[in-house]
Amino acid sequence: MLYPLLISMNFSQIIGHKKVIEHLQQSVLHNRINHAYIFDGVKGIGKMTIAKAFAKTLNCEKGGIEPCGECISCKTFDENNNPDIIYVTHEKKDIRVDEIREQILKNITLKPYRNKYKIFIIPEADKMNVLAQNAFLKTLEEPPEYGIFLLLCENYNKFLVTVLSRCIMFKLHPLSTEVISDYLVKNMNISLEQARLYSIYSQGSIGNAVELLNSEEFRDIRDTAVETAVRLEDADLIELYKITDDLKENKSALDRILEIMYLVYRDALVLKETGDESRVIQGDKLEQTKTIAEKTSASMLIKRCDHINDTRNRLGRNGNTQLLLETLFFKIKEK
Repeated sequence: MLYPLLISMNFSQIIGHKKVIEHLQQSVLHNRINHAYIFDGVKGIGKMTIAKAFAKTLNCEKGGIEPCGECISCKTFDENNNPDIIYVTHEKKDIRVDEIREQILKNITLKPYRNKYKIFIIPEADKMNVLAQNAFLKTLEEPPEYGIFLLLCENYNKFLVTVLSRCIMFKLHPLSTEVISDYLVKNMNISLEQARLYSIYSQGSIGNAVELLNSEEFRDIRDTAVETAVRLEDADLIELYKITDDLKENKSALDRILEIMYLVYRDALVLKETGDESRVIQGDKLEQTKTIAEKTSASMLIKRCDHINDTRNRLGRNGNTQLLLETLFFKIKEK
C-alpha cells in the first residue's frame, strides 16, 4: 500500500524540513550545484523523499525549482525508468568496495543518456566500509561535471573525514508530534487520539509513524508492555521471575517494551495528579492505566520512570539482561 508522502516527488508536497528544501531550491535557482550531498536523519524521516525531489528537479527539462512532471525526464523518473538516476544497492550488512566499483565507478565514466546530470542515490551510505569509502573518495575528489551523489544515512559520523569534507550535509530534524498527528488524521483515516499515540512513538518521523500504524508486531509489543505493567502491580516473587523470563525471550523488542511501560507510568501519573483523561496518551488503554494509578503513589510512578530510563541505558551498553530486568522489577515493586 502506498501513502501520499511516500510517492510524492515534488518539494511542495514534502511535509517539514523547510530550510533544507529552501537551500536546495536556491542552489538550483542560482545554478550552484555541489557534486555531493549528505542527508542525515533517523529512518523514515524523509531522506529519500527529499533526495528524489532534488534529483527530479535537477534533471527536469523545463528547469525551475520544482519539477514540471510533464517532460520526458520527469515522466521516466516517476516510472522509475530514468537511465540517468542510479540507485546504489547492497545485499550484505555493509556496502563493499566491489559494489562501489560496479555501480558507481563504472557508471560515472559514461555521460548521461539524455539529461544534464547523472545522479547516484545511495541509501544507507553510512554502511560503506573503509575500503568502499576510499574507492568512492577518488571519484568525489575529481567528479565529472555531470556527476551528482546523494548520500542518505542515519549516522554521518561513520563517514571518513575526507568524504565529509567533500559533501554538503543536511541534518534532518524530527518533526513535531502535532505535524505528524495532522498528517495521519488527514491521510490515514484514523482518529486524532490514534494519530497522537503513533506520533509519540514515531521519533519525529512520518515514515516511522505509518510503518508502526500498519505493524501487527508493534501492536503485539504494545499489548505485552501494558500487560506487563499491570501484572507487576500484584506480582509476588515467583511471578516477578516469570515476567523476567517472558521478557528475556523477547530481547529484540525489549527496549520498545520498556519505552511503552514508561509511557504507561507517565499516563498513570498524569491521571493521578490531574484526573484529566484527555491528557492520557494511550487512551485505548485507559482502564489499565486507571488500575495502576489507583494502586501506586505519584512519587513511586516518578521513580518507576527513572528506573526504566536507567535500565534502558544499561541495556544499551550490553548489560546483563536478566539481572537488569530483575533489578528493575524489584525497584518497581518497592513502596
